[in-house]
Amino acid sequence: MQLRPLVVLAAALACGRQPAPKDTSPVPADSHVPPAPKDTSHVPPDTSPVPKDSPGRELPLRAGADVPSGPLVVTHAGVGSPPSDADGAERAAAAGADVLASGGNALDAAIAAAVVLEDDPRYNAGTGANIRLDGRTIQLDASLMTDDGRFAAVAAIERVRNPIRAARLVLDSPHVLLVGEGATRFAHKLGLPDEVPRSPQAEAKYAARMKRLREVVETPGTQEPDWRIYWNYPGEMPPDMVAWRYGGDTVGAVARTADHRFAATLSTGGTSVTLYGRVGDVPIYGAGLFAGPAGAVACTGQGEEIVRQVLARSVYQALAAGTRAREAVAQAAAAFDPRWDVGLIAVDRDGWGVAATQPMAHGHVP
Repeated sequence: MQLRPLVVLAAALACGRQPAPKDTSPVPADSHVPPAPKDTSHVPPDTSPVPKDSPGRELPLRAGADVPSGPLVVTHAGVGSPPSDADGAERAAAAGADVLASGGNALDAAIAAAVVLEDDPRYNAGTGANIRLDGRTIQLDASLMTDDGRFAAVAAIERVRNPIRAARLVLDSPHVLLVGEGATRFAHKLGLPDEVPRSPQAEAKYAARMKRLREVVETPGTQEPDWRIYWNYPGEMPPDMVAWRYGGDTVGAVARTADHRFAATLSTGGTSVTLYGRVGDVPIYGAGLFAGPAGAVACTGQGEEIVRQVLARSVYQALAAGTRAREAVAQAAAAFDPRWDVGLIAVDRDGWGVAATQPMAHGHVP
């Protein structure tokens, strides 16, 4: 399938679903009240199939639980990430939970979880970020949002190991989004180390994608575009320039405090098969993540389609209308365009939910 031109990004924000009734519940003042004692009772995850009246395809992953009290953190390692890699997502959730247990707020917890995910080279974020078509470029996106409407993001940032920390710096600036070289200079100016987050795991993934896309492009009748036509990277094209569209995923976290404050974070290395400067759903307001008084949502999957659907905000509107997190994410995943894959996590006042159209490593505490 061909990726549509990037110029649809601006228009895509207007193409979301019809909103559910507006959430009119008051937003409590920001607080650092220590969380209530952790609920250690075991609540079995909901692994039942998608209800028969749910639209769209059946889901290989649908889980969730009722956790109406205490702090809560849920993480994902990207749609398509093998469940065998869930230990990293579980460690990330535990890191976020530790922040909440020590009296930290939801945003600090979600950032702590995202940093653990970015530092795991198995995942497409931070040190494991995908290498672009030219075999050299690594561009990262990250975003965060709190339940009082604060949002910040960086896009196409380079030479930063933890882009979620750069997004946090943007939150305290006069802006909500910084991109490209400006974002990189901003992060370095404010103290983030200048380092290229390249890893052997990312190099191995790049080599595999180059080999696979060469095979696809050379297949008669293929619908894969010849990316050489659109080459816009600095420098000459590698002799064997080809990579393939898959393997672009995202890591994310959602957090809830004991007094029901919410936040969400996302971080990604994007996809290898993309033009220089491409931006997906992660730094686009309402697309990759959303948070409000009713809960928090984080997505992963085909970025252009997530942007077109303004997916995270649509799921949040379902939470605000009274749909429980586990049902809201399952309904959204089942209804997603069947040509593409998607995964979602969410927390609300009553519990958490995870759903995906492919297996997806994830973690939660409790």
